[in-house]
Amino acid sequence: MKLSEILAAREKAKEKTVQGTAATAPAPAKPAAAKSVLKVIRTRETPNDNALQFVLNAQILDQGNKSYATKAEADGDKLGEALFEVKGVQNVYVMENFVTVTKRSDTPWGSLKDRIWKTVDKHVTIYPKEEKAARIQIDVENFPALSEEDKLKAIEMVLDRSIRSNLARDGGGVEVKGIEDTVVRIQYHGACGSCATSTSGTLQYIQTQLKQQLHSGLTVKPV
Repeated sequence: MKLSEILAAREKAKEKTVQGTAATAPAPAKPAAAKSVLKVIRTRETPNDNALQFVLNAQILDQGNKSYATKAEADGDKLGEALFEVKGVQNVYVMENFVTVTKRSDTPWGSLKDRIWKTVDKHVTIYPKEEKAARIQIDVENFPALSEEDKLKAIEMVLDRSIRSNLARDGGGVEVKGIEDTVVRIQYHGACGSCATSTSGTLQYIQTQLKQQLHSGLTVKPV
């Protein structure tokens, strides 16, 4: 047999081997679904024994907060709905990079803490960004003469710069519900909702700031 014929036969044999290997080779495995990078990294105690902050490794809410007292209020928020499926959960408050969960006073933390942690890890997501509200700037030189709308804006301005960041560190928040004459009505959220200091120390601090920055005749009442 000629050398050229031998080489040609070898090439054909190689092609058959490659084709056979390709035919029997298993299909490449599909990459596993990527796990969410969002997760709870620690818990933080609050002044309220019945409330814990579950601190996340990233900011999930760009501005404002989410506050739910029932599963119905959390309608459409998968994280909120899932947390109310955990027996003993009474309130859910989401802000920045944490979720504050308030439990029923007759429910011990025990394994509840672990169930909440796992539920947050499973369902947490980044909330869609909303258009940021313009920073409030109101001339409060003559607060009593302002319209009710501007009075409320002025109160919000004080809460934003002097109150809310402190409450957020303790897992709570405050919302202005209205003003009647000199009485400012507020509602607490998160850990502040059932905390004993919310009707004493915290309330006095909010009232002092409003008196000093807006008008000395103002009083504050929670609803």
